[in-house]
Amino acid sequence: MKPLSMMNGDTVASDPISTLLSLHAMAQRDYVRIPVFVSGDQDFLSLLLNALPNITLVSDDWDFPDRLFWRQAKQLLGQETHTLALDVRQHIDVEKICAISGCIKGGELLLFLVGDGDEPQKNESLFRDRFLSFASHANAATICQSGFISMPTLTLSDTREILPRLDTVTTPDQVKAIDAIERVLSGHRRRPALLVADRGRGKSSTMGMAAASIMHCSKKRIVVTSPSVANVDTLFQHAARQSSLQNTPLLRKNKYGYVAENGSELLFVAPDALLQETPECDLLMIDEAAAIPLPMLGQILKCYSRIVFSSTEHGYEGTGRAFSTRFRSMLDAKAKGWKEIRLKAPVRWAENDPLEAWLFATFLFDAEPYLPLVITDVVIREISNSELSADEGLLKQVFSLLVSAHYQTSPNDLVQLLDGENQSVLVAFRGDVAVGVALAQREGGFDEALAKEVVSGKRRLRGHLLAQSLATHTGTLDALTDSLLRITRVAVLPSCRQQGIGHALIASVEQIAKRSDITIVGTSFGANSELWQFWSSMGYLPARLGVQRDAASGTYSLQLIKPLACSLEWIGDLHSLFSTNFPHQLNEQFSTIEPTLVAQLLFSSIDIKPPSEQMLKQVALFANGALGYDLVTGSLWVWFVHWLATRDDPETDQMQCCALIMRVLQRRSWKEVAEVFGYQGRKDTEASIRHWVATQLPTNEKEIE
Repeated sequence: MKPLSMMNGDTVASDPISTLLSLHAMAQRDYVRIPVFVSGDQDFLSLLLNALPNITLVSDDWDFPDRLFWRQAKQLLGQETHTLALDVRQHIDVEKICAISGCIKGGELLLFLVGDGDEPQKNESLFRDRFLSFASHANAATICQSGFISMPTLTLSDTREILPRLDTVTTPDQVKAIDAIERVLSGHRRRPALLVADRGRGKSSTMGMAAASIMHCSKKRIVVTSPSVANVDTLFQHAARQSSLQNTPLLRKNKYGYVAENGSELLFVAPDALLQETPECDLLMIDEAAAIPLPMLGQILKCYSRIVFSSTEHGYEGTGRAFSTRFRSMLDAKAKGWKEIRLKAPVRWAENDPLEAWLFATFLFDAEPYLPLVITDVVIREISNSELSADEGLLKQVFSLLVSAHYQTSPNDLVQLLDGENQSVLVAFRGDVAVGVALAQREGGFDEALAKEVVSGKRRLRGHLLAQSLATHTGTLDALTDSLLRITRVAVLPSCRQQGIGHALIASVEQIAKRSDITIVGTSFGANSELWQFWSSMGYLPARLGVQRDAASGTYSLQLIKPLACSLEWIGDLHSLFSTNFPHQLNEQFSTIEPTLVAQLLFSSIDIKPPSEQMLKQVALFANGALGYDLVTGSLWVWFVHWLATRDDPETDQMQCCALIMRVLQRRSWKEVAEVFGYQGRKDTEASIRHWVATQLPTNEKEIE
């Protein structure tokens, strides 16, 4: 084991500046990055900042010249920085810290300016206390104006001499990965490649260099998708840089792509547009596949035959082993010839980087759920914020469940878990192992005057997302004046699902609401058939479906509510409004929603008018072949919506029923309906629909009446 230049307990210079310079020399010699906490007053902090060259400072303090404000910090993404100093005296922007820390190259420091403890804090923060406690982590250093100095305890497992690397030099792992990507394009169809690594291993840059190489050799169209266009900046930059090195520069087409002189294109397309518009491409690259829902990835596998996936194994971009296991199973089932390429070597720093290990520990990048050793009864307990803060093992278990079960976990979720106000955390245990968690947030309870200002658009309330949305979109003041409990997250260990744990957690949330005299419980999620079945089985009613599709998940946000008291008429009013608007939105706002989900959402809709006797007769004439579809569209629409709302079984996956939803309710073209369900054309599609309608109609006039 090769020790770094200094270790905790070694004799170091007592002078703060000499200590800082020693830490920088240590980092440069071993090509690593070291976190350093700096504590002192303004003059002391300025003195240390001036001791090193090329420091990038992020601070909202006007007394510091030449700094970036925190709101500007993300402009560093895609760049490489020397030492980075982050002023966290007034607030800690966790998301930006996690994002921009990856910009620091090997041989540099990450300085946290934590002040001298006299700075006034707006509120007590358990997260801040935990964050500051990591100044004593084995990989971190501390320099205090008071004279206290602590050095990191560090070792390197590699005894060879480590030399700084140029950003233009590819690692052996990257060379293998580029070759594998090119084989996806040149080899057999439906044999995708999966690039897997922790953060900072160069997955995005590898795909960018591979794209440039492919575009250089022949005219190709490469489409890149990711939850956000900002996520692919690194890929695009490395593609452009590599193309310049090949003397075939790419020209920026717009924010979303490049074009080469030979006509090759490199374009970004959002995940939802990828499936809606199905753009033609020679190769599809999916950057950060773990941030896209598995059902959506399954649809992409069906639509595209040459795909390269990248996935962060640990970090908020990924979801650890839980995603990896499920995604590999999907690839085994749908693309048996797929190949995995693992990038192990860091690109911009050496192995065993102190900052990387510190980030993993501080922000729980590598938190993985525990597995219960024995099957015991499930016990559900409400956990306080202070209990989570005091028990690091419990915090890791709870947070790992949230990360593994959700595709859009952000660093701020850790802050919310520890500092969330009016929040309830319920944990399901088997023995000492957390197997499920539910989070709920108290909302509403405002006076009528404030509620009126919110509904009229004069005021916006921080938080209270569900109550505010329901009130402003329906004009219902009660949604803000009554108190409600919004269930924000439910997560169950994958191996313990389908065992009633999720239902038990939600029932416990409802009990908390009743004990607190809260009479409404609600939730909001990206609507899909599986989640709808789960929530509707517990009596939750649809109140609103957002009209903006989430670009990453391809779903619309569905808001559900459940009254815990019988006297709340406004709950029924909201459900009635949904039932009135939703059928009419299907041919415009929701024309691409999955037909099965449409049928589920219409089930038990209220205030749906039944068809008249004349309408029924006309539908019967259509079913018997006496009238064509074009002559009965209105009658067929009224009958079908009523049938969907009043049928006995909420589930319907019959092909003809789904085809009728697409054609009659969503107004999709005959050609599109025929292609989706495998019909030969309009005539074949209409004949099948006629036959199905005939089987659903009453058999005699008496039943019709």
